[in-house]
Amino acid sequence: MKNFNDIPNLVKSIPLDGILRIDVALEGDWSPSVVTVWSRKAGFNGFSEIIESHPNYKPSLELYFQDMWLGIHCFNRTNGKNVFNKDFASQIIEYVGHKLR
Repeated sequence: MKNFNDIPNLVKSIPLDGILRIDVALEGDWSPSVVTVWSRKAGFNGFSEIIESHPNYKPSLELYFQDMWLGIHCFNRTNGKNVFNKDFASQIIEYVGHKLR
């Protein structure tokens, strides 16, 4: 089994069986930048359509459930920009898939 030590404890503590999708977007400019990167129906869609960095806005994941959502900042500050952390996001998506198996 894969080691999921870097997954936030909050994600580990909530039941994931009701998750509908995972989106990536820029916090502060959500609606124009949102992309669904995982859904129960399609699985992982990849990151090719996301905005990967911004000087001010923070790339974030949102895990959507029927009656709630959980937002997770998912970036590193590099060269004056907030850069999407693909490795961290991939690990969360992999963890969700693992828990749903």
